[in-house]
Amino acid sequence: MMTKKDIGHLLLLASGLDRFVTVNAVTTDAWLRALQGVDVTPEQAEQACVDHYTGPDAGRQFTVAHVVALATADSRNTTAAIEADVRSAKARGLIERSWPARNRLPADVRDALFTLREYERRRAGERLALDEGGGTPADVGNVGRSL
Repeated sequence: MMTKKDIGHLLLLASGLDRFVTVNAVTTDAWLRALQGVDVTPEQAEQACVDHYTGPDAGRQFTVAHVVALATADSRNTTAAIEADVRSAKARGLIERSWPARNRLPADVRDALFTLREYERRRAGERLALDEGGGTPADVGNVGRSL
């Protein structure tokens, strides 16, 4: 959860990127109220700000919706992300096959799934390094070439 001070820093960052962003007590209080109940860290909020102003909608005003959208995507709260997580957890045997596709996974299962995915990403990187090999490729001469 963000504090009033965190929101003030976020608005200050946004005002440095957009002259139309107002940093005052009213705006800070409004953002604080809008973000109550949203599980977002100051780092996520700042990333949402930077992503907005470096993205295709940079000409539009930065809003609370940008912060909420990034927090939702990061915490895998969208319907598509929840369904993907449920499918993945079922395939790995972490939950029962009868688990509803749109029900968010319990915290311990989400943590286990995250850990497994990270392990698989690392292993994929190691396999890619093996596939690339070292040195120069073998010279096969004229094999496969028309003369």
